[in-house]
Amino acid sequence: MTDWDRLAQGIECPFDPPRAEPNGFWDTVARLEVSTLCLLKNQTYRGHCILIYDLRHVARPDQLERDEWATFCLDLHRCVDVLMNVCRPDHINVECLGNQVPHLHWQVIPRYKTDPRWSGPVWTTTVEEMPDSELPDDERKALIDALRERLRGGRAR
Repeated sequence: MTDWDRLAQGIECPFDPPRAEPNGFWDTVARLEVSTLCLLKNQTYRGHCILIYDLRHVARPDQLERDEWATFCLDLHRCVDVLMNVCRPDHINVECLGNQVPHLHWQVIPRYKTDPRWSGPVWTTTVEEMPDSELPDDERKALIDALRERLRGGRAR
């Protein structure tokens, strides 16, 4: 059995709760209705988050009940709204892939006309080619605080 097959069955899936936190890949921003919003450590695309489905291990949208899918999409809508208001990108990409970690999650990627892959998908850059752009600690904390504030109904800074 391949690693992907094991992960798809929920065996040692790093996205299954309880997740190790903090970890070297993301910081938890907030728990929403059925998912958790996490800010990735690599901020090549400022505001790049993942939204991880929390209620159980599922690898694809068709494994959810209709109401679970609807609620997960509402969480996604909140996440997009918050990122658009806090980060003020020119556009935003939302993708549900699962090719590396087969646990239902959204990649939510603010896009800027100045970003390294503007006008193209971010996925054509290999992991080795992707610059590792971590924010300074104070800037990262300020971004997480602003996202949390906006999620609570506050104003973007």
